[in-house]
Amino acid sequence: MIFNTSIGIKQIIRFEWMNYTVDLLKSGLTKDEIRRELHLYLSDKKGNGKLEDRAEKTMSIAVSLLMNIWINPKPGLEDFRDRLLKIFNQENKLICHWAMTSSVYPFWFNMSYIIGSLFRLQDQIKKSQIMSRTYELLGEKNTIERCSRYVIRSFVYWDIIRDKEKLGFYEKGEPSATSDINLICLLIESIFYAVQDERIPLNLIINCPAFFNFSLPLINCSQIIKGNQNLYLEQFSVNEEYICKK
Repeated sequence: MIFNTSIGIKQIIRFEWMNYTVDLLKSGLTKDEIRRELHLYLSDKKGNGKLEDRAEKTMSIAVSLLMNIWINPKPGLEDFRDRLLKIFNQENKLICHWAMTSSVYPFWFNMSYIIGSLFRLQDQIKKSQIMSRTYELLGEKNTIERCSRYVIRSFVYWDIIRDKEKLGFYEKGEPSATSDINLICLLIESIFYAVQDERIPLNLIINCPAFFNFSLPLINCSQIIKGNQNLYLEQFSVNEEYICKK
C-alpha cells in the first residue's frame, strides 16, 4: 500500500463539531452561511473541550477543517460525500465521519493504520510507539509530531482510543458496529482516496488495520463489487485478487 504523505490536520477535530457540521449541511444552508455558523459555534469552544474564547487564527483553522471535510471537499469527493449523507444516521455517524475525514485528509487514515497495526500486537500501546512508526512512514519532522498529536487527541475524543491511567498509554475505545453493506463498501472506497494505489489486494482491504475500531461482518469480493459500482475486481490468479477504483 502506497501511503499519501500529505498531512493537513492542524487542529484537534472534536466529534460533536463533526455532527454539528453535518446538521448544518442537511439544513439547506449555503456554504457561506454554514461557515458563519461554524465561526459562531466554535468561538468559545476549544479542542480540549473547554468553553473559552478562542483566538481567531486557531478558530479559522478548525472551521476550515470542518468545511473541507463535509461542506466543500476537494474535487472528486462531492459524489462520495453525497452517498455517505444518504445513509448517515445516529448509529453509523462515527464510521461516516471517519470515512469522509480519511478521504479528505489521508493523514487521518495513516494514523489509523499505524495505531491499528500496533493494536494487533498488543492490547495497549504507547505514544512513543505510534510516533516511531509515524516517523518511519513519513519522516521525522516537527510538523508531523504536532499534527500526530492533534489526530491522537481527536481519536480519544471520538472514543476510537482511550487514555490509560499511565500518561502516554492507550487502549482501544468502544468499537463502532455496522452490518450495512453499502456503508462498508463506502468505507472500502475511502481507502482509495486516502492512499496512492490504483488497486489494492482484497486480503489487505478486508483485514485493513485502519479499521481496528470498527466491528464489521465478513464481506466477500462479490458483495463489494455489487455494493459499490465505483469498485471492480482484477483477478490474476486464485490467490491474486485486487479491488480497483473506476
